[in-house]
Amino acid sequence: MQTKLKKYLEEQNLDGLLLIGDSICDPDMFYLTGFPAVDRFTILASEKITMLVSPMELGRASQESHANRVVSTSDYGVKEKLKAFGKPGEAYNAALVEFLRDQGVRRIGVHQRFPVGIFAPLSKEFQVSIVESPISRWREVKSEREIKAIKTVQRACERAMSKAIDSISKSKPKGEYLYIDGSPLTSEKVRSTIEITLLEEGCDAVDTIVAGGTAAANPHSRGRGPLLANSPVVIDIFPQSKSSRYFADMTRTVVRGEASPEIVDIYDAVTEAQNAGIEALRAGVYGKEVHVKVSEVFKDRGYLEGESSGFVHSTGHGVGLEIHEMPSLGEAGGLLQANNVVTVEPGLYYPELGGVRLEDLVVIKPDSCDNLTKFERRLIV
Repeated sequence: MQTKLKKYLEEQNLDGLLLIGDSICDPDMFYLTGFPAVDRFTILASEKITMLVSPMELGRASQESHANRVVSTSDYGVKEKLKAFGKPGEAYNAALVEFLRDQGVRRIGVHQRFPVGIFAPLSKEFQVSIVESPISRWREVKSEREIKAIKTVQRACERAMSKAIDSISKSKPKGEYLYIDGSPLTSEKVRSTIEITLLEEGCDAVDTIVAGGTAAANPHSRGRGPLLANSPVVIDIFPQSKSSRYFADMTRTVVRGEASPEIVDIYDAVTEAQNAGIEALRAGVYGKEVHVKVSEVFKDRGYLEGESSGFVHSTGHGVGLEIHEMPSLGEAGGLLQANNVVTVEPGLYYPELGGVRLEDLVVIKPDSCDNLTKFERRLIV
């Protein structure tokens, strides 16, 4: 980390990178410190990683973060400044200026999301440049510790998927809908099963997809209401660990009852396309090349890419501290590196039939990839 940071600062002619915010919403801040906090704090990344936190967070940050140094705003008289200025924002800005002077930096880089209310006063005291943060690029290549964390979340994801599909397999097709214990089985009931399981596994689950019928033709529809019999149900689970903050991601599509010949053929095409994508993955290959391989399978089988139907999205994306991060397996996908963690999730969507998507999570290796997903693919349940 320090070597990469030093090289970046030299290339950009900077003394340090400055990040301000909370590390729950900003994965770059968590990556640099390993410190989860919902309240705002400051990171100066220069020769060392230094954190400026409130007095309430000083003890926890000193114990839990892997920053080189942790200091408190009380060291810079923030309470006295609040009495003088009467406004918390102005008091914080004045304390921040003193902190940066104390660190001996003059040329500071900030990213485009940097708070404008802090940028303006800092610009009067320092040379502040808006730069493209390198941290998201560094996050693309995972350490063994990060891969282990993602594997742990993936196992929790698979246990939740197993319970979701089990609830569907126990339902009974009655007319148009699926019933369980005498009541319609709904997207909400299956989603609740998933979310409760993940909570028990120490994970958060937001916007879990359980979409059947025509809703399944919309890739990001969460789904609602009774699930249809004899129709594909797309289940997309992407949990985040409450402790490690890393995500996992997996999708399966199932039918309870009888699948039409059209859906069976679509499912077979998606399975073949996913296999082709996984087979093409290795370090040194471009993500866009993998996407082409997948698209060619669909084209050969008569299923074309489109904007509103067919294959409407990219083949996959990076997964880590964000559920969607680089690298991309899409039309503009760049060079893949060993220890990238990416999804392979081709899908086909048709408003009159529904949708089918399959998604596995894999680690890029020098000559192949390691599939972290151990869950079976089965259409009829």
